[in-house]
Amino acid sequence: MPELEAFRQVDEKYVSVEAELMEWSPKFDLVALSNIQGEVVLHRLTWQKVWSLPAQNEETKVKAMAWRPDGKVLAVGYSSGQVVLCYIENAEVLHTIEVGSQVTSLSWVCHAAPKCGASTLSDPYLQDNTATYLPKLHPLNKSYGSLSKGKSEDNVEDKKKLQSQKQLNVLVIGSCSQEVQLYIYGVFPVAKVTVGEEISSESVEIVNAVLSEDLTSLLVVLKQSSSGDQEFTLHTFDTHLLTSHDNELKLLAQKYGQIATFIQYLDATVQQMQEAWEDILLEMDSKLYTFAKQKQASGAGTVSNDFLELLLFGVPSPELRTFLLCELTDKGVKKLGHSIGTSYSNIQKLVVKHLQTVSQAILYQLGEMKGMAQCYEKFGVLGVDPDRLHKALMTTGSFVLKTSELQQ
Repeated sequence: MPELEAFRQVDEKYVSVEAELMEWSPKFDLVALSNIQGEVVLHRLTWQKVWSLPAQNEETKVKAMAWRPDGKVLAVGYSSGQVVLCYIENAEVLHTIEVGSQVTSLSWVCHAAPKCGASTLSDPYLQDNTATYLPKLHPLNKSYGSLSKGKSEDNVEDKKKLQSQKQLNVLVIGSCSQEVQLYIYGVFPVAKVTVGEEISSESVEIVNAVLSEDLTSLLVVLKQSSSGDQEFTLHTFDTHLLTSHDNELKLLAQKYGQIATFIQYLDATVQQMQEAWEDILLEMDSKLYTFAKQKQASGAGTVSNDFLELLLFGVPSPELRTFLLCELTDKGVKKLGHSIGTSYSNIQKLVVKHLQTVSQAILYQLGEMKGMAQCYEKFGVLGVDPDRLHKALMTTGSFVLKTSELQQ
């Protein structure tokens, strides 16, 4: 019988802070390390540092990590109950999941039949071509004050990095609350399973939770602690629904990812509009502060009343006339008007170029999902509710009308 050769160390690397977890990338020469300070650091195998994700705070620690099967996204689970998806290129947080309790395990599995990357010939649905006729979203600049120039965000319509996902894959999250949650592509919540409800131990924790590669079985290892003793049990759940509706789940996850991206874009647009409006208010406050104090001291009404009279009757009060002509001067009035005009112009651009476009895109995607929900045996069985989608459509439609009113 031949003698077995012992393992031989070929290299040794050092880190500045004690490492707790390590995950090799399934596709690239990368390794992700988490340390006792709660940081995540990405290294190449040459030990060149690619990027680092700072700790959330001093108390929060990294409890689990998992790579998306294509190696382009890293999921990081924290003791705070949060899971973040980080992009491989720059550590950008693509998506955040609130689990509700400490994350204890993460695993990410790709549907093995057919293999990842292979074309799915059995897909009965037409390829989504909405991008060819829906208006393109304009990139949002980092600063609203330079809407026509400056650096802008790239890949506006694929902020979740889902367009390259052709094969079904599922992120499995285990937590201290005895719950296992499943997310298609790490974004679309598809299932939540409570494990060991009947167990009366002092402490119960999910040690690991994984899906089989054919997505037909969910395996969960549970640790029970009672009076100093520990017991481990394996629980198996039938998940054939994932396999039998894989095409529908892929379609829903893509739609969900698009809508989530649009809502994120809409929030950023509204934030920039708020900043522009706050600039107007700050400019007015700085100019009118002294005038307002004088009005208050003399008890001769308020600044708002003076401006309301000016707007309604076209005639300023004596105090307002004195303030505009003597204290602000003609140059000051022009400067104030220019500042307000610039802010107003920026708000108008944001409404026309960004707010209207993204609200119409959300309305379209929700309309498609409502149409899908009408087919119960395909989508309704997965929990897609046409009534809730109808309410979402009505709300979004009202928002679209409000954007038109705002523009006018």
